Amino acid sequence: MATRHYGEPDVATLRRWFDGNQDSASEALVAELESTIAAQYGAKRVIATNSCMGALHLALQTIGVGPGDEVLVDPIVVFAGMAAMYQHAKPVFADVDPRTFNVDPASLERRVTARTKAIICTHLFGNLCDMQRIRAVAAAHRLPVVEDCAHVLFTPSQGRLAGQFGDFAAFSFNHRKQLSTGQGGFLLVNSEAYVEASKDKGFGRVPARVSWNYAMPGIVAALALTQWDAAKAYVNKDHELGVLYRHAIAGCPWLTAQHIPDGNWSSYHIWAARFTGDEHGIAYDAFMTALRGNGGDYFLPSFIPYGVFGLRPSPAYRYPLFAEPFGYPEGLCPEAEALVPRLLNTVISPISNERVERYAAALAATVAQFS
Repeated sequence: MATRHYGEPDVATLRRWFDGNQDSASEALVAELESTIAAQYGAKRVIATNSCMGALHLALQTIGVGPGDEVLVDPIVVFAGMAAMYQHAKPVFADVDPRTFNVDPASLERRVTARTKAIICTHLFGNLCDMQRIRAVAAAHRLPVVEDCAHVLFTPSQGRLAGQFGDFAAFSFNHRKQLSTGQGGFLLVNSEAYVEASKDKGFGRVPARVSWNYAMPGIVAALALTQWDAAKAYVNKDHELGVLYRHAIAGCPWLTAQHIPDGNWSSYHIWAARFTGDEHGIAYDAFMTALRGNGGDYFLPSFIPYGVFGLRPSPAYRYPLFAEPFGYPEGLCPEAEALVPRLLNTVISPISNERVERYAAALAATVAQFS
């Protein structure tokens, strides 16, 4: 991502945690962070968590999702589907828009059944979903919407920020994200209807009922507080770096960048494009070999799940995690099945400015080589 900067203000806030007997300081620092986030987003309630995954799970708990229920999710990343399974519900995968790579609202509409309890929409790679249409589907069927905002901190669309459209929104402070504390995240509760139900979802020393301990450590909150405003500049720089990749493939008929609709502004957590070189006599393997030979060694051919080996590039529902318990058929999401094996992508968020500039130059050189 944009090169991160840490200095004396970060150290001073961490010192507050060390000097405050840790336990009491932790509670104060977490409360201060939640207040800062609430002011930024205008949320009814903020819950600081140990991860975005924990935040997604807390949202579904608060909604009351349970066994026998269905949750509509997107098919490229695993996290929304996993959140449904945490609550013993079935993830129902909707197809994607082939241009934006985000979940298609029309496909969501077709997947609604009497068992549907919620919608989770992932703003993929830094590009917001079509929230106006998704909200219309949700309203027609009286379904709450959870935004997965792991890729879109401080990212605007139509005059609002990602995270301000749904009933809930989950964010990540993982080491690859725009604001990195190693791990961590938070949940926004935007709907007044869920504020009371969310209050018993935190973890106390003796919880009133069985509860998951997703609490954020105070030392994580300390770093998030000092990096909060700095991260806004990081996001802007990530956008600038993502534009370099778009310029690198300008005019190329066989690499099509993720479409950013009018009114959207991508934070480019990941830059992605669709490869159709085979339709122009260009083999994907030959292109990737040349790209790496030119210095572009941080590009991935296809969207391959991190940490899972031996799987062919495919939508998430083909992974054993989902396929073994539910047996989703081939052809369930034809647009996603066509897109995923053709995705050329590279993560921007953990990469220095200089490296991204070098990789963009490598991409431009490789496109020229095959044109």
